[in-house]
Amino acid sequence: MLAAAGPARAQQATEREVRPAFDFNKIQMPVEIVAVKLNGDDVLPGEKVLGDDDWLRGLSFTLRNISDKPIAYVAVALQFPQPQGYVAYVLSYGVDLSRGEPRRESSPPAIQPGGTVNLVLTKEQYPGFLRILGLGGAARSFDAAPYYVDRICFEGEPDVIWAAGMLKRRDPERPTEFKAIERYALPARQK
Repeated sequence: MLAAAGPARAQQATEREVRPAFDFNKIQMPVEIVAVKLNGDDVLPGEKVLGDDDWLRGLSFTLRNISDKPIAYVAVALQFPQPQGYVAYVLSYGVDLSRGEPRRESSPPAIQPGGTVNLVLTKEQYPGFLRILGLGGAARSFDAAPYYVDRICFEGEPDVIWAAGMLKRRDPERPTEFKAIERYALPARQK
């Protein structure tokens, strides 16, 4: 009886990977991903890890603000295939001023230039993660978790966001939409 349980368990523990959804070197971002970890262990992009269906529990991203502005909000999205495209689960930090969230005394502080923040898929968040996958029609079991920096809102600039390598400004006629104004470029480094 134990021999049967062993192989069934071995079938569940398969090779999995956390990887960038695209080549991050092709765009400039206000943040850099300093570390990706699974349960406290560093994971390199594309590195294979053994795991069961709940292998992403405890996933974390450490981000550093490499811009010259404080960041009020940052989101990293995990992207999973479903029949009509993708479903995304977002790990975020801060106050999304661009969506009208007010800054309160209890709000997390902005990430200052050079500062870091950890975004973690905690065990408390994990059931919500599974619910989003289910609602989006994505499989609960997956071997790859592509990720990308989804959007960034700068402190004091609720009408400007960074997304997909572009700075975007709120459309005054459609306040929930943002239109690209220019490709984002990191500030020149002082020597």
